[in-house]
Amino acid sequence: MAKISIWQKIINFFTGKKQPAYTDVQVKDGIWYAKGADGNYLLGIDKSVYDLMGKITFADFPNQLDNLASDDDLLDIEGDKSVETLKSPISGKIIERNKDIGKDIEQLNDPNPQVNWIVKVAPAK
Repeated sequence: MAKISIWQKIINFFTGKKQPAYTDVQVKDGIWYAKGADGNYLLGIDKSVYDLMGKITFADFPNQLDNLASDDDLLDIEGDKSVETLKSPISGKIIERNKDIGKDIEQLNDPNPQVNWIVKVAPAK
């Protein structure tokens, strides 16, 4: 995503629109990841995964490890069309998992990144 111009910030201020908490969104192997103001990354499922898999019907964390290396298994998902294991695009320590995924799988089918996120990761130093 591009940085927001000063003019857009002014327009957003007067129209009540808020600047997203995460700006520089990148995608790797079906996972979007974005660095927040706190230096941590939020990871979620990219829309390209939905195109390939259809509606997601099941998701599970394959392990409960707190530390991730790039390309470690991040999330097992089943969709209408296939079954996949999504890999982590970055290395770091998991500081939060979206526990609501297990309670309401429909959250993963929501295109809103504030809803379909998977984990928050503190990057490896």
